[in-house]
Amino acid sequence: MAAKQSATPPVWLASGRSRARLLLDVLVGVRANLEKLIQLLQLLYAFVRPSVVKQRLDRLRHLGHIQHTPTLAQMMVAARDQMMLSAAEETKIFYKSLGIPWGFHNLRRFLSGPATMMDPVGLFAPRDAIIAHVLQTFHRHPVYDLVLLRAHEDGVEQLDEQTRQVLSGAHYASRALRSLIEDGSYHRRLLQEVAIFKADPFVAARPIPDGLVADPHMMLGMDQFKDLQGFTAYAARLPVGTKAAVKAWLQVAFNESLGGLLNTRLGPQHLLVEACDAELVGKHLSPVHAV
Repeated sequence: MAAKQSATPPVWLASGRSRARLLLDVLVGVRANLEKLIQLLQLLYAFVRPSVVKQRLDRLRHLGHIQHTPTLAQMMVAARDQMMLSAAEETKIFYKSLGIPWGFHNLRRFLSGPATMMDPVGLFAPRDAIIAHVLQTFHRHPVYDLVLLRAHEDGVEQLDEQTRQVLSGAHYASRALRSLIEDGSYHRRLLQEVAIFKADPFVAARPIPDGLVADPHMMLGMDQFKDLQGFTAYAARLPVGTKAAVKAWLQVAFNESLGGLLNTRLGPQHLLVEACDAELVGKHLSPVHAV
């Protein structure tokens, strides 16, 4: 998978540095830790004030990036499908292709920025948490996150500036971000991606490489959720309410804890095909797969 996405091995993995030193990379820095706390409080505020998310959705719809404004319940169920049935499984395969330890690396990501891993949608997170996420994690094409940043004043411009700071070593969290990134050439490529997006904020998401993974439902999920328009369209089609959203995330909590120990999984095995874009279903699923 890494080769198909032109990802190069992370420098920190080949450095031979101990796990203790790698943990220290993401824990040091007074300003870095203060920023973590601020971002976490801003995230929690958005969780208890849904109007914040509504304002961001309305701004993105006004700008022309999305055509649907799903309910909070729809977004939370769609986020479960995006995270647990698509992105997490894809990332596990990607990490395995590069030899990155799944549990240890995700622990470091969480310690580096809790808010970057606690928002299942991206619309609850404050601007700088989104930027930190983009800077610390490999993105095949970060157009989803770039659109998210347009919901914030000067979001894209700040990503551009902070990427340059990481490359020069001037960023307050440079040590952590360089230690975390899974692709050794990612930050330089990110600058190019941001420049393209600034020139055309409506640039299409890059197509998913054919045969990136063997599972056709996972390919469908990656294609459906490759941009925010795809996510909001999927979410808006889900026939769910608050009870379904609570149930979905209780199932996630079980699957990621006791269920993992018992090798038992609750909930759906793949995303709801009927909520996906028809052309993507036709592209990835045969009539047998689509049932």
